[in-house]
Amino acid sequence: MSVGHKFIRGVAWMLAGGWTEQAINFAVFVTMAKLLGPELYGLLSMAAVFIVLAEALVRESVSEYLIAAHDPGAEDYNATFWLTAALGLVLALALWAASGAIAALYGQPQVAGLIRGLSVTVLLIAFTAVPVAILRREFNFRVLSLRAIAGVVAGGAVGIGMAMAGYGVWSFVGQWIAMITTNVVMAWTAVDWRPGLVTTRSHLVRAGGFGAQVLGLRAAELAAAQLPTLMIGATLGPLATGLYSVSWRLVETLTFLISTPLRMVSQPAFAAVTREGGRAGDLLLDIARLTGVAAFPFFLGLAVVAEPVLRLVFGPEWLGAGPVLSVLAFLGLYLSVAGVQQSFCLAAGRAGEITLLAWGNVLLGGVLILLAARWGLVAITAGFVAAHYLLWIFRFRLVARLGDIPVAPLLTCNILPALAGGVMAAAVILVQRALDGAPLAVSVAASILAGMAVYGGLALLLMRDRIGLFLSYARPAPEAGAA
Repeated sequence: MSVGHKFIRGVAWMLAGGWTEQAINFAVFVTMAKLLGPELYGLLSMAAVFIVLAEALVRESVSEYLIAAHDPGAEDYNATFWLTAALGLVLALALWAASGAIAALYGQPQVAGLIRGLSVTVLLIAFTAVPVAILRREFNFRVLSLRAIAGVVAGGAVGIGMAMAGYGVWSFVGQWIAMITTNVVMAWTAVDWRPGLVTTRSHLVRAGGFGAQVLGLRAAELAAAQLPTLMIGATLGPLATGLYSVSWRLVETLTFLISTPLRMVSQPAFAAVTREGGRAGDLLLDIARLTGVAAFPFFLGLAVVAEPVLRLVFGPEWLGAGPVLSVLAFLGLYLSVAGVQQSFCLAAGRAGEITLLAWGNVLLGGVLILLAARWGLVAITAGFVAAHYLLWIFRFRLVARLGDIPVAPLLTCNILPALAGGVMAAAVILVQRALDGAPLAVSVAASILAGMAVYGGLALLLMRDRIGLFLSYARPAPEAGAA
């Protein structure tokens, strides 16, 4: 089976798993929110900020070394496991030690117990990082997808059961721990490898050095995600912060569903091509062309239907978030395409350079937010998004150099999807205006269907080469010696 075919199959499994996981998660969230109410959910949110941060630092950090390594041996796997376990233990103990101070800062004593109870998940995730890396390296995304679905099902059952039994806010803790525990069990039962003590100082140094760079990258991603919320809260107050937070949550979720499968699968694909002596840069260009076909209509469409969708789903009081969501849709587009470029750098073992660029986005974003603050929320959002686009050319140059390909094809490969997406967006706006006065649900559904039809027609007319590229990867490669 070719790497391209493995890539398409992996993305298909991750898309199916991701959308199913999110649908179940949403149903569980709504059920538990109704059972427990906003106050208890608020207590969980206070604790979850710190738990999610720690989990992100151990998930896909040091273990990324195993994806990039050309031919890792037992010493590499052992070194990565024990380094990740040590990192998880340090973070879990730090959360436990800081829980009282965090609770005092909030003025909510219950938060301390929640943080202590949830800190075990950081260690559990650290213990499962290597099995997950092995599954990714082997393109076993079927197990990873089923694992995620089983986790939310098990967690939901435990959480809802505890809520109905009267355990209050601890129902959230039970849900979280059950979900992570299910993930751990399924990951370990899917791989044959088991940790040992055989390793060397040089293996620890190599894995730790690469892991430290990836930790810096993850910290930059977290900083970028939180920076606008913090600065909007400091400059514009709670109303603007709420409007931005809802808009970002929607874009973050949609970006996760689109970009995470591409990012998770493309990284081992790039690494596999390199190990086989092929040109990973050629695969990067192919994946970039396929990514654009999906990302441009999705996020340009979101930009033009933001206001009616918000009015339909959240109500008229959230209309102020419409322009913010429209601007943030362009950040979602950036994250989808740039995520594949980041995976390429990690697969090439060049985490340091992409980490510097990520921190550049944070610093420039902070400056532009401060400059735009006097013009309000939409200007702040636009400044933050602009920071990513202004520095994007340096990412293009970096991946072109690492892939030994010209910059121009990477820059121009998505002109057609962009043009087709623009025509689609214009068609959606025309349908919305034509249906002005119709029921909102009818207007939204009709405009989305019209956009899909217009973009689909333009893809068949102008992008048959990309459809052919997709089909060539989707078909299994013929076996050697076949007639």
